[in-house]
Amino acid sequence: MKKTWFRSIQRRPMGPFSLEEMRAFVHRGEIGFQDLVLDESKGDVWKPAAEWGVFELTLFPAGQSFIPGMPINEETPEWVILVEQKNASPLQEGPYSVAEIKAGLTAGLISPYQHTWKTGLSGWCLIKDRPEFYACITSEQLSSERL
Repeated sequence: MKKTWFRSIQRRPMGPFSLEEMRAFVHRGEIGFQDLVLDESKGDVWKPAAEWGVFELTLFPAGQSFIPGMPINEETPEWVILVEQKNASPLQEGPYSVAEIKAGLTAGLISPYQHTWKTGLSGWCLIKDRPEFYACITSEQLSSERL
């Protein structure tokens, strides 16, 4: 197994990893669509993981269990959210429905950068990466919370 892949964790390069290891990180939700990764064998270019073409979108938890064009059940409480705690491990809260999370996002009580999960996903993903919530996340929320 060739180890030519690197990932960025808190803006620090980590690696090298094999493609199989990187695919496992993606599947577990440790690497998201927009997380920067590098394949050293292709040069010194960091790109979002989804742009590399070796990680199919359904491999990412953010792309699992969503079928474009199918209606979304907004009332079933099936989503869990991680809530950061000062000097402690994050707490899992929920279950919440899509409607409840959208209301929390709109009211500013929930951040698009919080992690979420539901049965059927292979790992945690950011709320901002799930299609169910795109419509109620503003560009101001995205630009002001993450640099």
